Amino acid sequence: MEYAPADEFLTKREVATRRLRDAIRLGRYAPGDPLKQNDIAADLGLSSTPVREALTELRACGLVVYESHRGARVATIDVARVRELYTARKIVERETARLAFENIGKAELAHIRGTYDALARWDGGGDYETLVRRDEDFHLSLYEASGNAYLIRSIRDLWHSFPRYFMWNIEGRLAQSKTEHRRIISALRKRDRTRFLESVEAHIDCSLNAIVAHIEANAPLDP
Repeated sequence: MEYAPADEFLTKREVATRRLRDAIRLGRYAPGDPLKQNDIAADLGLSSTPVREALTELRACGLVVYESHRGARVATIDVARVRELYTARKIVERETARLAFENIGKAELAHIRGTYDALARWDGGGDYETLVRRDEDFHLSLYEASGNAYLIRSIRDLWHSFPRYFMWNIEGRLAQSKTEHRRIISALRKRDRTRFLESVEAHIDCSLNAIVAHIEANAPLDP
């Protein structure tokens, strides 16, 4: 499993970017929340200069927006942006899964099953950090078998462009996601390449559909 480097091996800017990005992805700062440089520095135990640099970097990946007279805010989640993101995810993740399939043997399948079991046992209420990380562990256990570090990095970057906790607030999504994970594992166990790739794509499509339906159902009515 590929783990991110510890903070002591990163620059101050990189540490600030990681901490702020994770705070947004895991729901500490919600969509639309103001991001005041000094407040973030105090909240996350950072100094103001790397926080300013982190805000600029996260603006580039779409997690942060700047608005006239309001400053930096966590980007809101809109349907068009989500569709764009998931289109990119589907292209990259399907190709990575295709490459990975040929390299997944008994040992790799056992590891994949182990990451699924860790997720399936999760019962932490609002502990989104653990849930997000266990879900990502499952998917990385699939994709790392591709042996292509550039694709893995691209997948991580796409994941980091969206507040991952958001979909776990959708009623029934966790249970459905586990079912979709089991279908992926079943296809691998049967060495059914077509079904495996279809299951990976279907999982991404189902996530997108759940998010879009949730956004539309909770959108304010026009006056």
